[in-house]
Amino acid sequence: MSPSLDASSLVDLVHRYYPSNLYSTEPGYHESEQFRRLQATRQEAQERRSAPWRKLLEHLTQALPQCKVEDWSVLWSDDNCWRARVTLPGPIEVSGGREYRTVVLLLSILAPVYTLYTSLHLRTEEDRFQQPRLFYEEVPETKGVAEVVDELTRRTLSVDRLPNGTLFAPVSDIQCRNTLLGEAKLIDCLFTDDRW
Repeated sequence: MSPSLDASSLVDLVHRYYPSNLYSTEPGYHESEQFRRLQATRQEAQERRSAPWRKLLEHLTQALPQCKVEDWSVLWSDDNCWRARVTLPGPIEVSGGREYRTVVLLLSILAPVYTLYTSLHLRTEEDRFQQPRLFYEEVPETKGVAEVVDELTRRTLSVDRLPNGTLFAPVSDIQCRNTLLGEAKLIDCLFTDDRW
């Protein structure tokens, strides 16, 4: 990973897009240079609908025909990333219901970085979804699919995957979407705090 993509440099970077020590409901937040820069970056990414991103989705669909590949990017909202969900065949019958297994790819629009995580989502026997369990480290249930997504992302987009230590570095003076001041991490600011 490039030295400019270490936790300290990335914290500095997100300060270019979020005003410090202000909640989004406070005067000055939406008028700040940082917020205007963030909105312009989201707008630009939305308008160009990155050709490399579309190419990656095609590669994933071809390489993983048994999986459902979906583009869940919502740049017009509050996300700072392209988002793909790669759902494995299933659901799988487990104790208490049926489990949906998904590898999620987040590609930042603020830096040439990405992350992957696994979402295990249980639908109970009473037909209710429980809060999904999220894993940022390798899990056996999705390892093979995650390896393909990881390899194709690196090869197609020439971006770096952030290690967990960097992903979860605190950015305590930024309020990011639904994450309060004092609670934000780099993963929230570079990608999204809406992960499931």
